[in-house]
Amino acid sequence: MVKTSMSIAGSDKRVLCGIMTIRYALINIWKEPIQAILPQLKDVYNMSLKYGLIDNAVSAGVFYTYRALFTGSLLKPCSKEVALFMRHNLERHKRRIIHLSVVPIFNGISCLRGSSSGANYVDEFITEEHLAEALRKKEPTFCECMLAIKMMCSFILRRFDEVKATARQYLELFERQGGASAQFINIYCLFYGGLLSLEYYRESQDQFWLDRAEHAIQKMEVWTAESVWNFENKLFLLQAERHYAFGEMDRAAEKYKLAQESSKKHRFVHEEALACELAAAFHVKA
Repeated sequence: MVKTSMSIAGSDKRVLCGIMTIRYALINIWKEPIQAILPQLKDVYNMSLKYGLIDNAVSAGVFYTYRALFTGSLLKPCSKEVALFMRHNLERHKRRIIHLSVVPIFNGISCLRGSSSGANYVDEFITEEHLAEALRKKEPTFCECMLAIKMMCSFILRRFDEVKATARQYLELFERQGGASAQFINIYCLFYGGLLSLEYYRESQDQFWLDRAEHAIQKMEVWTAESVWNFENKLFLLQAERHYAFGEMDRAAEKYKLAQESSKKHRFVHEEALACELAAAFHVKA
Protein backbone atom coordinates (compact mmCIF):
# COMPACT_ATOMS: atom_id res chain seq x y z
CA MET A 1 0.00 0.00 0.00
CA VAL A 2 2.79 2.45 0.95
CA LYS A 3 4.79 1.63 -2.22
CA THR A 4 1.72 2.19 -4.38
CA SER A 5 0.98 5.51 -2.72
CA MET A 6 4.59 6.63 -3.13
CA SER A 7 4.50 5.74 -6.83
CA ILE A 8 1.33 7.75 -7.36
CA ALA A 9 2.77 10.69 -5.48
CA GLY A 10 5.99 10.77 -7.48
CA SER A 11 5.08 13.96 -9.33
CA ASP A 12 3.90 15.79 -6.25
CA LYS A 13 6.87 16.48 -3.98
CA ARG A 14 4.72 17.73 -1.12
CA VAL A 15 2.66 14.54 -0.98
CA LEU A 16 5.74 12.38 -1.47
CA CYS A 17 7.62 14.01 1.41
CA GLY A 18 4.54 13.70 3.64
CA ILE A 19 4.10 10.01 2.86
CA MET A 20 7.79 9.31 3.45
CA THR A 21 7.66 11.10 6.81
CA ILE A 22 4.67 9.04 7.93
CA ARG A 23 6.22 5.83 6.64
CA TYR A 24 9.58 6.22 8.38
CA ALA A 25 8.43 8.00 11.52
CA LEU A 26 5.07 6.44 12.34
CA ILE A 27 4.82 3.03 10.65
CA ASN A 28 8.23 1.38 10.43
CA ILE A 29 9.00 1.67 14.13
CA TRP A 30 6.80 -1.32 14.96
CA LYS A 31 8.58 -3.66 12.54
CA GLU A 32 11.92 -2.17 11.47
CA PRO A 33 14.95 -1.61 13.73
CA ILE A 34 14.62 1.94 15.01
CA GLN A 35 18.26 2.73 14.20
CA ALA A 36 17.72 1.84 10.51
CA ILE A 37 15.12 4.59 10.14
CA LEU A 38 17.50 7.47 10.96
CA PRO A 39 19.14 7.85 7.51
CA GLN A 40 15.75 7.85 5.80
CA LEU A 41 14.38 10.54 8.11
CA LYS A 42 17.44 12.69 7.47
CA ASP A 43 16.90 12.27 3.72
CA VAL A 44 13.25 13.33 4.06
CA TYR A 45 14.31 16.38 6.09
CA ASN A 46 16.85 17.46 3.44
CA MET A 47 14.39 16.76 0.60
CA SER A 48 11.71 18.82 2.31
CA LEU A 49 14.09 21.76 2.72
CA LYS A 50 15.13 21.46 -0.92
CA TYR A 51 11.53 21.81 -2.10
CA GLY A 52 10.65 24.51 0.42
CA LEU A 53 8.32 22.29 2.46
CA ILE A 54 9.10 23.87 5.82
CA ASP A 55 6.29 22.24 7.81
CA ASN A 56 7.34 18.79 6.67
CA ALA A 57 11.01 19.58 7.25
CA VAL A 58 10.23 20.61 10.84
CA SER A 59 8.28 17.37 11.42
CA ALA A 60 10.99 15.15 9.90
CA GLY A 61 13.68 17.00 11.85
CA VAL A 62 11.85 16.58 15.15
CA PHE A 63 11.25 12.89 14.47
CA TYR A 64 14.93 12.42 13.60
CA THR A 65 16.37 14.23 16.63
CA TYR A 66 14.28 12.28 19.13
CA ARG A 67 15.10 8.94 17.54
CA ALA A 68 18.78 9.82 17.34
CA LEU A 69 18.98 10.62 21.06
CA PHE A 70 16.83 7.83 22.46
CA THR A 71 18.32 5.08 20.27
CA GLY A 72 21.87 5.80 21.40
CA SER A 73 23.49 7.92 18.71
CA LEU A 74 26.86 9.35 19.76
CA LEU A 75 26.15 12.48 21.77
CA LYS A 76 28.75 14.85 20.27
CA PRO A 77 27.76 14.45 16.59
CA CYS A 78 24.10 14.27 17.60
CA SER A 79 24.47 17.61 19.39
CA LYS A 80 25.94 19.18 16.24
CA GLU A 81 23.10 17.80 14.10
CA VAL A 82 20.44 19.13 16.45
CA ALA A 83 22.13 22.56 16.60
CA LEU A 84 22.27 22.68 12.79
CA PHE A 85 18.63 21.65 12.53
CA MET A 86 17.57 24.41 14.94
CA ARG A 87 19.63 27.03 13.11
CA HIS A 88 18.30 26.07 9.66
CA ASN A 89 14.70 26.24 10.76
CA LEU A 90 15.04 29.44 12.76
CA GLU A 91 16.66 31.09 9.75
CA ARG A 92 13.83 30.02 7.47
CA HIS A 93 10.79 30.21 9.67
CA LYS A 94 10.58 31.01 13.36
CA ARG A 95 8.35 28.41 14.99
CA ARG A 96 7.41 27.85 18.60
CA ILE A 97 7.59 24.08 18.02
CA ILE A 98 11.39 24.44 18.14
CA HIS A 99 11.24 25.63 21.73
CA LEU A 100 8.72 23.03 22.81
CA SER A 101 10.33 19.99 21.22
CA VAL A 102 13.91 20.41 20.02
CA VAL A 103 15.53 22.76 22.53
CA PRO A 104 14.96 20.22 25.36
CA ILE A 105 16.73 17.58 23.21
CA PHE A 106 19.74 19.85 22.72
CA ASN A 107 19.87 20.70 26.42
CA GLY A 108 19.40 17.05 27.37
CA ILE A 109 22.40 16.08 25.26
CA SER A 110 24.45 18.86 26.88
CA CYS A 111 23.41 17.62 30.33
CA LEU A 112 24.35 14.01 29.56
CA ARG A 113 27.68 15.10 28.08
CA GLY A 114 28.46 17.26 31.11
CA SER A 115 28.98 20.21 28.79
CA SER A 116 30.26 23.30 30.59
CA SER A 117 28.16 25.48 28.31
CA GLY A 118 24.91 23.64 29.01
CA ALA A 119 22.64 23.07 31.97
CA ASN A 120 23.95 20.63 34.57
CA TYR A 121 20.54 19.73 35.99
CA VAL A 122 17.39 18.77 34.14
CA ASP A 123 15.33 21.13 36.30
CA GLU A 124 17.31 24.00 34.81
CA PHE A 125 15.91 23.48 31.31
CA ILE A 126 12.71 21.43 31.76
CA THR A 127 10.69 23.01 34.53
CA GLU A 128 7.21 22.39 35.88
CA GLU A 129 6.19 25.61 34.11
CA HIS A 130 7.31 24.20 30.74
CA LEU A 131 5.28 21.03 31.22
CA ALA A 132 2.20 22.87 32.46
CA GLU A 133 2.43 25.36 29.58
CA ALA A 134 2.44 22.57 27.00
CA LEU A 135 -0.74 21.13 28.50
CA ARG A 136 -2.40 24.55 28.68
CA LYS A 137 -1.63 25.05 25.00
CA LYS A 138 -3.21 21.64 24.29
CA GLU A 139 0.12 20.19 23.17
CA PRO A 140 0.26 16.97 25.24
CA THR A 141 2.71 15.28 22.86
CA PHE A 142 5.30 17.98 23.51
CA CYS A 143 4.64 17.68 27.24
CA GLU A 144 5.28 13.94 27.01
CA CYS A 145 8.45 14.57 25.00
CA MET A 146 9.84 16.88 27.68
CA LEU A 147 8.80 14.44 30.40
CA ALA A 148 10.64 11.59 28.67
CA ILE A 149 13.83 13.65 28.36
CA LYS A 150 13.59 14.76 31.98
CA MET A 151 13.11 11.18 33.23
CA MET A 152 15.84 9.74 30.99
CA CYS A 153 18.47 12.28 32.07
CA SER A 154 17.53 12.03 35.74
CA PHE A 155 17.60 8.23 35.72
CA ILE A 156 20.88 7.90 33.84
CA LEU A 157 22.55 10.48 36.09
CA ARG A 158 20.96 8.85 39.19
CA ARG A 159 19.25 12.07 40.25
CA PHE A 160 16.06 10.42 41.35
CA ASP A 161 14.85 13.08 43.77
CA GLU A 162 14.76 15.88 41.21
CA VAL A 163 12.19 14.11 39.03
CA LYS A 164 10.10 12.20 41.60
CA ALA A 165 7.35 14.80 42.06
CA THR A 166 7.09 15.32 38.29
CA ALA A 167 6.88 11.57 37.63
CA ARG A 168 4.13 11.18 40.23
CA GLN A 169 2.14 14.02 38.67
CA TYR A 170 2.44 13.14 34.99
CA LEU A 171 2.92 9.37 34.62
CA GLU A 172 -0.56 8.53 35.84
CA LEU A 173 -2.00 11.38 33.78
CA PHE A 174 -0.60 10.01 30.51
CA GLU A 175 -1.50 6.48 31.55
CA ARG A 176 -5.15 7.50 31.95
CA GLN A 177 -5.06 9.22 28.57
CA GLY A 178 -3.45 6.23 26.93
CA GLY A 179 -0.32 8.31 26.36
CA ALA A 180 -0.23 11.47 24.30
CA SER A 181 0.27 9.14 21.35
CA ALA A 182 0.92 5.50 20.63
CA GLN A 183 4.13 6.48 18.93
CA PHE A 184 7.83 6.74 19.54
CA ILE A 185 8.05 9.05 22.55
CA ASN A 186 5.48 7.01 24.49
CA ILE A 187 7.92 4.07 24.40
CA TYR A 188 10.62 5.93 26.27
CA CYS A 189 8.26 7.74 28.59
CA LEU A 190 7.04 4.32 29.75
CA PHE A 191 10.52 2.76 29.75
CA TYR A 192 12.23 5.36 31.93
CA GLY A 193 9.04 6.00 33.88
CA GLY A 194 8.86 2.28 34.66
CA LEU A 195 12.51 2.16 35.76
CA LEU A 196 12.05 5.19 37.99
CA SER A 197 8.84 3.76 39.44
CA LEU A 198 10.60 0.53 40.41
CA GLU A 199 13.42 2.52 42.01
CA TYR A 200 10.89 4.47 44.07
CA TYR A 201 8.93 1.32 44.91
CA ARG A 202 12.01 -0.41 46.33
CA GLU A 203 12.51 2.56 48.62
CA SER A 204 8.93 3.18 49.73
CA GLN A 205 6.80 0.12 48.91
CA ASP A 206 4.24 2.65 47.70
CA GLN A 207 1.62 0.85 45.60
CA PHE A 208 1.33 3.91 43.35
CA TRP A 209 4.80 3.27 41.94
CA LEU A 210 4.22 -0.46 41.51
CA ASP A 211 1.05 0.25 39.53
CA ARG A 212 2.98 2.56 37.18
CA ALA A 213 5.71 -0.05 36.72
CA GLU A 214 3.23 -2.84 36.03
CA HIS A 215 1.53 -0.70 33.40
CA ALA A 216 4.88 -0.06 31.68
CA ILE A 217 5.75 -3.75 31.69
CA GLN A 218 2.36 -4.74 30.27
CA LYS A 219 2.74 -2.26 27.42
CA MET A 220 6.30 -3.41 26.70
CA GLU A 221 5.09 -7.03 26.52
CA VAL A 222 2.56 -6.06 23.85
CA TRP A 223 5.15 -4.10 21.87
CA THR A 224 7.76 -6.86 22.12
CA ALA A 225 5.29 -9.17 20.39
CA GLU A 226 5.33 -6.70 17.49
CA SER A 227 9.12 -6.11 17.37
CA VAL A 228 11.61 -8.15 19.36
CA TRP A 229 14.44 -5.99 18.03
CA ASN A 230 13.09 -2.69 19.36
CA PHE A 231 11.53 -3.73 22.65
CA GLU A 232 12.83 -7.04 24.04
CA ASN A 233 15.83 -5.62 25.88
CA LYS A 234 13.68 -2.94 27.51
CA LEU A 235 11.16 -5.53 28.67
CA PHE A 236 13.91 -7.73 30.16
CA LEU A 237 15.38 -4.79 32.08
CA LEU A 238 12.02 -3.74 33.50
CA GLN A 239 11.34 -7.34 34.51
CA ALA A 240 14.75 -7.59 36.16
CA GLU A 241 14.10 -4.48 38.23
CA ARG A 242 10.65 -5.80 39.21
CA HIS A 243 12.11 -9.13 40.37
CA TYR A 244 14.73 -7.19 42.33
CA ALA A 245 12.01 -5.09 43.97
CA PHE A 246 10.19 -8.28 45.02
CA GLY A 247 13.37 -9.88 46.38
CA GLU A 248 13.40 -12.57 43.65
CA MET A 249 17.16 -12.49 43.29
CA ASP A 250 17.78 -15.50 41.04
CA ARG A 251 15.13 -14.44 38.56
CA ALA A 252 16.39 -10.86 38.66
CA ALA A 253 19.95 -11.95 37.89
CA GLU A 254 18.71 -14.00 34.93
CA LYS A 255 16.72 -11.07 33.50
CA TYR A 256 19.63 -8.63 33.90
CA LYS A 257 21.78 -10.99 31.85
CA LEU A 258 19.09 -11.34 29.20
CA ALA A 259 18.71 -7.54 29.06
CA GLN A 260 22.45 -7.13 28.49
CA GLU A 261 22.54 -9.80 25.79
CA SER A 262 19.45 -8.47 24.00
CA SER A 263 20.71 -4.87 24.08
CA LYS A 264 24.02 -5.95 22.57
CA LYS A 265 22.39 -8.15 19.94
CA HIS A 266 20.02 -5.40 18.84
CA ARG A 267 22.65 -2.63 18.94
CA PHE A 268 21.24 -0.49 21.73
CA VAL A 269 24.69 0.21 23.14
CA HIS A 270 23.52 2.84 25.62
CA GLU A 271 20.85 0.50 26.99
CA GLU A 272 23.41 -2.31 27.24
CA ALA A 273 25.49 0.04 29.39
CA LEU A 274 22.42 0.87 31.48
CA ALA A 275 21.63 -2.83 31.95
CA CYS A 276 25.23 -3.51 33.02
CA GLU A 277 25.14 -0.62 35.50
CA LEU A 278 21.84 -1.71 37.05
CA ALA A 279 23.02 -5.33 37.19
CA ALA A 280 26.21 -4.26 38.95
CA ALA A 281 24.21 -2.28 41.53
CA PHE A 282 21.96 -5.29 42.03
CA HIS A 283 24.82 -7.74 42.56
CA VAL A 284 26.52 -5.42 45.05
CA LYS A 285 23.38 -5.38 47.20
CA ALA A 286 22.19 -8.95 46.56
